[in-house]
Formats: sequence, structure tokens, C-alpha cells
Amino acid sequence: MDYREKANVQNLHAPVSHEETDAPITIEPFSIWVLGFCGLTIFFVAFFSARYGIDFTGASASPGTMQSRSSPETLRADANPATTAPSSVAEAGMPVIVHVVMRNMKFDPATVEVKSGDVVEWKNEDITPHTATSTSFDSAPIDPDKSWKHTFSEPGNFPYSCTFHPDMKAVVTVK
Repeated sequence: MDYREKANVQNLHAPVSHEETDAPITIEPFSIWVLGFCGLTIFFVAFFSARYGIDFTGASASPGTMQSRSSPETLRADANPATTAPSSVAEAGMPVIVHVVMRNMKFDPATVEVKSGDVVEWKNEDITPHTATSTSFDSAPIDPDKSWKHTFSEPGNFPYSCTFHPDMKAVVTVK
């Protein structure tokens, strides 16, 4: 074969005989529609699994059965997210830290009850920044894997939401 001339792909394999047929070899390109469909399917599965907390690994735990990874002075939500109970190790008169997790575009727990002087800490475990914004407090953007604390000194109900995601709403009740 002479490589100085423009090579004919059909003649590259001329020494190999195909006695069954002399039809030219054609390669069909992969359809852009199939690629687009696969890409959109992957996007929507990822979006809805992140948005609604769908875990395809089978290793998820419901919020009521999560183990607390915090210090003994903290409060975690039990099976009823509307209530929290102080740790038996917390000393009387010491402020208690209540943890609220931002995950899957939600505040967990959505309702927290604390005493005057207690601290609420918001931890962002989502992939996007969030805020905890009320008329009486504003966290500013909390980046992923960061947290922000606020001490509540006045009794009352403090509804708050995320500035970036207005559907994220929750309430802190101070007794």
C-alpha cells in the first residue's frame, strides 16, 4: 500500500478476504438523541434524589433513628421532630446547643423548642449555600459543611426560612 496517496479505508483490509460479501464497511454514528435522553435521565434522577432524599445505596437512616455525633450538651431530634429533650449530662443553668441540619433542601428538625438563653446551631450538609433568616436574626450564607450559631434570649416564636430557597421554612420556639 502506498501511504503517500489518500488511503481508501475499504482497501486497508484488502489482504483479508471476505468471501461472504463485498459490501463496504459502514460505521453508524451514535445518535445525539440517545445521548441527550441519557443525559437528561441522569440529571433528573440526581436532582430528585437530592431534593427528596432518595438514597439508592440502601444505607440511609430515617431522621428519627440517626445517631447523634455531637457533644453531650447537645440536643437532637427524636422520633417526633417537634420536640427535643435535653441531654442527661447537661448541667443545670448551662445553655444548651440545639442542632438543626440543612439537608436535601430542608431544615431538620423543622420545629425546635428551646429555653431562653439556649443556642441553636445550623449546619449545612447540603451541596449548596443556605441561610437561616428571620426578622430577628440572619445567618448570611452558610456554605456547605459550615455552621452558624445564634443565642435566643427572648421568648417567642421565630419562624425562619432560607433566603435562597424560600420553600425551606422552619420555626424556633423559645420558652
